[in-house]
Amino acid sequence: MLRLDNSSQKNPSFWESVLPPELFRMNEELTKVDKLLDDERFFAPFQERFCTRMGRPTTAVSTYLRMMYLKHRYGLGYEVLVKEVSDSFA
Repeated sequence: MLRLDNSSQKNPSFWESVLPPELFRMNEELTKVDKLLDDERFFAPFQERFCTRMGRPTTAVSTYLRMMYLKHRYGLGYEVLVKEVSDSFA
């Protein structure tokens, strides 16, 4: 089942609510990219190709696009990418 965004995970957990907001701030470049990737145009190819109501939910397309940007931007492999993003709040 195709998920376009993490709308079900918008509410912060208890742990996230007690952390200082500075930990969640992105740098200027990532903030700009984040705004660009919110455009619906980027979701259209995924909706056309993978629109199904069966199966388990996918990784959200919005998350996938942001991860692939980071992978390409910093020339990371998949294992390093996962390690780097799991270490970061932003």
